[in-house]
Amino acid sequence: MSDEEVASRTFAERLDLLFRATHPAGRDEVGYQEVADAVAAAGGPTVTGNYLYLLRKGRRSNPRIDLIRALARYFNVPAAYFIDDDVAQTYVDQLELLQAIRDSGTAGLAMRAANLTPEARAALTVILDGMRADNPKRTEPGPPSGDSPADQD
Repeated sequence: MSDEEVASRTFAERLDLLFRATHPAGRDEVGYQEVADAVAAAGGPTVTGNYLYLLRKGRRSNPRIDLIRALARYFNVPAAYFIDDDVAQTYVDQLELLQAIRDSGTAGLAMRAANLTPEARAALTVILDGMRADNPKRTEPGPPSGDSPADQD
């Protein structure tokens, strides 16, 4: 995502990305009331699930700073994520990658690859690039060597 796209993101869009990206694979997004309860239990301000919904949808804006800090603690991002474009850029890229890995079902593959040597990761990359359906260098397999299409029934 470009710097301009991140800079143009609203508080609602940044909060929405946290809800979408931070839940474990196989689990639905965390609920608004669940977040509200966790914020309150951690000593944060009292907030309703409905208010969090309105913030996420952009129907309310300018939450109090204590709520911003509490949400940041809950989602494990710095409070600056919500207001500083440079900080947001770093986290948006990471959150979108996390979401893509989780949603594609490749988290296990990524974890295994992380333990490989750099040379083995490079070899795996070559193999995976060759298997990609949208790879323009990929060619469909032909008949086994020695066989010509004319020899087949």
